[in-house]
Amino acid sequence: MKSKQHDLINASWRGILATLTLIGMTTANSGEIQPLHTAVIKATTGLCQRGTTCHVDRAGVWIPETAVAILGAVVAEQADIDLYTDLEVSTRPEMYQCHGGGAQGCIFRMKYAGPGLFDYEAKSGSTYLGSNITNTSISFPAGYGIIIPAGTPIYVHLDVLNTSLIDLKVDQDAWLYYVPVK
Repeated sequence: MKSKQHDLINASWRGILATLTLIGMTTANSGEIQPLHTAVIKATTGLCQRGTTCHVDRAGVWIPETAVAILGAVVAEQADIDLYTDLEVSTRPEMYQCHGGGAQGCIFRMKYAGPGLFDYEAKSGSTYLGSNITNTSISFPAGYGIIIPAGTPIYVHLDVLNTSLIDLKVDQDAWLYYVPVK
């Protein structure tokens, strides 16, 4: 009996290791791992009145001191209230300038909506249908990245529709994962 259990456990581990190897998640030696840098861009709309759209170009900015290759980006969708957020990370000074073949410096774009407001025509108070706290991310294949020259500002642009029953300040962080480029 022990032999069959042992064989089953070994076969299971071999299957897991084979799967990890196929998807490239094997253990690396410390000499194989290269340092990955993180930049967090803090962005805000400031106070956004209920029932209004708050559009803020350059709501947050990070200026790399050296040339960098952006390898990935993560933005937390952090809406526990009724709002719609459109977010762009780019070197463009204004939102909605990334299109067609001229999209150089356009890094990341996402949209998310908070849970629906269940209000029965209420003018105060609220009941929410669910929550929407997740992450949206993008990463590029090995050997690829978006090259940003030294001293080039990287902006977070925000376009937020506040359909909740309260005035609020929308803060949104964008995490960029990068390596210096020589």
